[in-house]
Amino acid sequence: MPGRFVRRTILVSLACWTLAAEAAEPAAPVVRSAAQLESVLASSQPSPLDALTPYGKRRFLQSLRWNERGLTTFSGQPLVRELEVPQIAAVLAFIDADAYLPMVTRDAIGAPLRLPAPTADAEARLAQIVRLVEEGTGRREDTAGAVTASDDARLEHRFVAVFGERPSSHTLRELPLGDLLPYFDAAALAAQGTKDSVATRFLMAVYEELRARGVDTSRTVDETVLRSMLEAREFGQARAFVAGKPHLAANTIPTVRDSLGPRFKGRSAYRYEAVNNTLVREALPHPRGAELVMVVDAGCHFSHDALAALREDAALRARMVQAGLVLVTPPRAGFSADFVGQWNINNPTIPMRLPYGVGGWQAVDVPGVPRFFLLKDGKVVGQVTGWPAEGNKAALLALLDGAAN
Repeated sequence: MPGRFVRRTILVSLACWTLAAEAAEPAAPVVRSAAQLESVLASSQPSPLDALTPYGKRRFLQSLRWNERGLTTFSGQPLVRELEVPQIAAVLAFIDADAYLPMVTRDAIGAPLRLPAPTADAEARLAQIVRLVEEGTGRREDTAGAVTASDDARLEHRFVAVFGERPSSHTLRELPLGDLLPYFDAAALAAQGTKDSVATRFLMAVYEELRARGVDTSRTVDETVLRSMLEAREFGQARAFVAGKPHLAANTIPTVRDSLGPRFKGRSAYRYEAVNNTLVREALPHPRGAELVMVVDAGCHFSHDALAALREDAALRARMVQAGLVLVTPPRAGFSADFVGQWNINNPTIPMRLPYGVGGWQAVDVPGVPRFFLLKDGKVVGQVTGWPAEGNKAALLALLDGAAN
């Protein structure tokens, strides 16, 4: 399963997270398929989902994805926003996912956020953006193709069509209180790690309106804004944002040293200096000939497994380095100081870098990690996706062998 999905929704792939605890014996009923869930919902039988607001329940149910083996994906956002920790635990036990309780509840800070129900219009607007993002992600997943500038432009165009070109403070003030969160969530989905988009400006405008109305934003909302800033590489803005917010204090916000400047147009990346918590921007031009780009993310245990193989298998590591290995996090991912910093401390000859932004990295800007891209003269000519329990060494070596021929 991919390690990057629709972001900013606490979307959990059950295949891409290491279980954080042994599952306790769940209270009946427990559902392990879409059909079982439908049966419970169709009956008069109470369930832990009843603790959610009707809107939160709809949002949570819409996030569930199943296959023949059971639940594959769910969004913890409605749970964290609206429920106390024991209620979250009951919902996770209900869907046979209680082992994910520590990961889901780490952002359950402050009082639950239970606003009035949104209007049907606000829900419909959010649904349009959700559908567009999911369709785009699924299409790229099917084709293993890169996220293109036209994908971003299409999403931005649709967001403008649904919400307007400029976020009017007057319009936001006139909105019912319950409509603000759907508007906020739609903007967060559409922002996609870009700092100058209409959606990003809209996100901040809705956030300010929530604060102006006295809404406690500590449950998921502050964290969403911070993540949007980190994904957009707005580190100075992020540092100012976390000041005075103790619940965000655990986030390490680095300082930045950028000698290239805003006019630099080539491919570049940040090198992280953990000793002084500094990101140093460096040019990273495509070499003539072959290059192997390995993309990993902190939130996916398959990425950790692939990194373990790179670290422990000397022969594999030699082949990858010989192929011009460049190790990076996803171009739209946030920054994890622990993940990048610890790897670089332990593996100084194979540094992990943080792409400066999407520009220059579109060839590897795809859902699903870990992923290995073989480039020749800057063009992708082959790739390998994933690192299952048995590893993916054979496929990776076959990719490298093909490049040598």
